[in-house]
Amino acid sequence: MAIDPRFLAESGREVFIGNELLVKGALETEGGVHLMTGYPGSPVAGFFDVLGDIGDLLKAKGVRAFQANNEALGVAAVNGSQMAPCRSIVAFKSVGTHVAADALALGTLAGAHPEGGAVVISGEDPWCDSTQVPADSRFLFEHLRMPVVEPGSLQEVKDWINLSFKLSQAAGLYIGYIVTVAQADGGGTVEVRPNQFPTLNTNHKIALDTSQIPVQKTVLLPPRTWMKELQTDERYRMTMDRARELGMNRIIRGTGFQPVSSDSEKQENGQDARATYGFITTGMGRPYLEHVLSDLGLLGVFPILNLGMSYPADEQLVAEFSKLCKHMIVIEERRSFLEKNIRDAAFRFLPHDEAVDVVSRLYGKRFPSGTGFQPVSSDSENQENGQDARAIADGIPDTRGLNTSVLAQKLIPLLKGTEELPEHMRNGKLSAELKRLREASKPKLQVISDKIVLRTPTFCPGCPHRDSSAVLLEVRKNFMDKDYMMKHHGMGPVDMVAHGDTGCYTMLMFAPTEQLMHNYSGMGLGGGTGSGIDPFITNKQIVFMGDGTFFHSGQLAISNAIKAGQDITFIILENGTTAMTGHQEHPGTEVDLLGNRSAIQDISEIVRGMAGTSKLTVSKLSPADRDMYKRVLEKTILSDGVKVVIADKECGITYHRRQAREEKKTIKEKGYLPRKTHMNITPEVCENCLECTKATACPGLTTIDTDYGKKIDTDLTWCVNDGACERVRTSNDAGTSVKPCPSFEQVTIVRQKRRRYTLPHMALDKLPEPKPFHEMSNAGDVWRVHMSGVGGMGIGVVGAILVRAGHKEGFRVVFQDKKGLAIRNGG
Repeated sequence: MAIDPRFLAESGREVFIGNELLVKGALETEGGVHLMTGYPGSPVAGFFDVLGDIGDLLKAKGVRAFQANNEALGVAAVNGSQMAPCRSIVAFKSVGTHVAADALALGTLAGAHPEGGAVVISGEDPWCDSTQVPADSRFLFEHLRMPVVEPGSLQEVKDWINLSFKLSQAAGLYIGYIVTVAQADGGGTVEVRPNQFPTLNTNHKIALDTSQIPVQKTVLLPPRTWMKELQTDERYRMTMDRARELGMNRIIRGTGFQPVSSDSEKQENGQDARATYGFITTGMGRPYLEHVLSDLGLLGVFPILNLGMSYPADEQLVAEFSKLCKHMIVIEERRSFLEKNIRDAAFRFLPHDEAVDVVSRLYGKRFPSGTGFQPVSSDSENQENGQDARAIADGIPDTRGLNTSVLAQKLIPLLKGTEELPEHMRNGKLSAELKRLREASKPKLQVISDKIVLRTPTFCPGCPHRDSSAVLLEVRKNFMDKDYMMKHHGMGPVDMVAHGDTGCYTMLMFAPTEQLMHNYSGMGLGGGTGSGIDPFITNKQIVFMGDGTFFHSGQLAISNAIKAGQDITFIILENGTTAMTGHQEHPGTEVDLLGNRSAIQDISEIVRGMAGTSKLTVSKLSPADRDMYKRVLEKTILSDGVKVVIADKECGITYHRRQAREEKKTIKEKGYLPRKTHMNITPEVCENCLECTKATACPGLTTIDTDYGKKIDTDLTWCVNDGACERVRTSNDAGTSVKPCPSFEQVTIVRQKRRRYTLPHMALDKLPEPKPFHEMSNAGDVWRVHMSGVGGMGIGVVGAILVRAGHKEGFRVVFQDKKGLAIRNGG
């Protein structure tokens, strides 16, 4: 496979997606990176896809890249690599940091190799769009005594990988590297440098001299632990000094709006040389701030202290910066982390009077009063005056994330009270911009239930989990029917409890399947959640588990359940991939991350091996065989003890991608597809009972108006003909499931020649050439576009075309390709 030339580029400018920048940054690291590992999760799942894309390059250069079974094992691999002078990266999403915490605490305390280093990339989701908890890994890194690096610009996202290894080498500390959704799913133009590869690698190995291993440092147990802890402040100080040397922590001096000759001249005239405001930034806070100030015509006016290493806070640099301004405003996403650490460090290391002065002028989550932010007496009075009491009292939000619009609405009222800005600026441009933003932020669309259908997340068309969920809904309904239960099972009704877990099947939380997920404790922990309530209830219990989750941590829950004697059924959804994060491999697949063939571990054999002396039962069958699947599930769930049912059906996306490739191959050869079958609904037969939609929630089903009233139909732009809807049972008057819906039919279209071309002749050769950007009228220095649409409408394609076109014309391009709930590898 040809290697993407962008990853081989040694100079000049190129365009990369954020996850690609992390890999390119590793390739450019001085001396090379030896090991790249971790576990996929939004927003850094693409990191692993990129490693696979350049697998041939990594293998040729002896760089070890692999996906660990879970985050803790990835960190353990990094810990092991520090026995030699290896530079290692581990990446996972924010909640993966929780999983990895034990190994991280030991690794950073013991220390990285002086010539090696460890960088821990944590993918953060400030807006909490795809993450189960509002995480902020910076606080966990602080707890683990790991310095925190927060790159801002795209150039920094790439270049600071190299600098973070230098930080790690300064005192042997592991470096927490924060990357947000805006950075990972975004991208743009960066300057590239030559790649460097390690001389010690998988192709050129060494033999460790075990007698030279400093076990006093590498095997930490008391009293070695507390003796190592005593070195913490010294190690922090060494790392802080290095961050300043490398320019990660630096002061950007403002010019002031009306620059005079010098600060001394201001002082001679009785003027305070300090700016009214200075801004302390970290991470995306600086690009957002620069964007806002640029739009307002104020970029370069106010001094900025960028602390790219937000922990430990460099209190000496803050004290130096405080002399440039009267008030310091900390701009950071989510909770007060940098602001808190500046306060803590000031009182710990600065003289008390100086600390009091610095901290008294430090703001962030609350803004200073007396500068246009005087709160009025009550919320009702604010509302009467057309003011938002919270907007006046509060500073930078501490929940969800930031963007330029949010930040502008916070900063403009603050800046309007700045006397050093001219009147025409404060009550002219700033007022107009604030009015425009507030007007644009008002809701434009009132959702009316009978006119607009609110669509909840659901499984992809053809997803095997839809088979399982539809059957379980029917099973649940049957279990609650006393007549059905007495007739078929000779017992009373059963109310089934469903424990939640992590995977595609977490979407069971949405209608119509919300009764298939009653709680949620995290990845692989559904069975463990059940162990807490099991001794106190008589309900039958189930938990869904994906095959990726099984290898991550789920098998531990099964072992735990056997030991605890639980009454629970594990339904393992074996679809042959780690689907939710973008179809990465796992121990049950045939190839590894780099495409090497690997040993296949069989889930059913593993589970049977775990049974020991228990009465564990294991069944493996396809959920597409609805009748058999339903019978097995009912019998299994109602029996006692730990049971495992393996639903064996390939992921719909991988299956239909393979099928689509074959169809495209045939079309290329023949010019048409000789045979195509799809699902159809006969409107004359459909009773619009909605049983098919309630049981499957398949987006391939749609409502149409017919001469017979509203009916269900198949949307052929979505339908993949997997038959899940056809297998749904309708109910008789007694509420008993009796038969498939008779309105469904399969239609096969047979062709013997190319279909007639029905589109008008578009004369594409006569389209005029587009004008270069610089020739367009009123183009200005910046051109922005926002595109939105539903997955599959081509928004990503159009965005990619614009990005590449802008890059080829020599412009600096910045973009974000946010995919909403279809987070990875799809619209």
